[in-house]
Amino acid sequence: MSDKVSPDTPKDASYAPRERGLRRRDRILDAATEVFLQSGYEAASLQEIVSRAGGSLATLYRLFGNKEGLFQAMVERKSAHLLQQLEQPRITGKDAADVLYGVGVSFLELALSADALALQRLLIAEAGRNPRLREIYMAIAPERNLRAIADYLEGEVGAGKLQLDDCYLAATQFIGMIKGNYHMRRLMAEEFTLSSQERDTVVHHAVGLFLNGCSSTAPSV
Repeated sequence: MSDKVSPDTPKDASYAPRERGLRRRDRILDAATEVFLQSGYEAASLQEIVSRAGGSLATLYRLFGNKEGLFQAMVERKSAHLLQQLEQPRITGKDAADVLYGVGVSFLELALSADALALQRLLIAEAGRNPRLREIYMAIAPERNLRAIADYLEGEVGAGKLQLDDCYLAATQFIGMIKGNYHMRRLMAEEFTLSSQERDTVVHHAVGLFLNGCSSTAPSV
């Protein structure tokens, strides 16, 4: 069976894999991550992915639809951990400093991880000839995470705990503070590591600056 399928081929929305199927799905995503990051998107072979994961192309199509759907699922899985930090059971009753600290640590770990950096290098290399990849990535990774942080901040504003005019802009600026220049340096292949203590200091400092600027007692700017 050929790798080439229509970009409009839908996955089987009625197919809900059980535990064994979920394990198979994870194996396919693990293999897809390896192949995409090693070969690039265009050169990546679905047959190679299936060969590494086991199973069949028919299963891959049923789960993901096509190569684009598989790429989207890979990005979703990579960014899921950050969203987990803002799930309601995790944040109920917590101080904003603790919530934002958890978000900041998760984001910095993700931003500096080898896989995330390799994925972004892949996108930089291929997005010019395949802008759809950029659209998928931006909608899932940065946009979804920023919206989740903005929604949390809006809740804090509504409760009178923070003072912000634009929560989405504030979320963007908070993430920028966490990222600093560390992400760009690693993206450009500078070899350095931040110790857990250094990461802790970076995040605590960013959270403190951010909350000092938008506390309910802070002067409006």
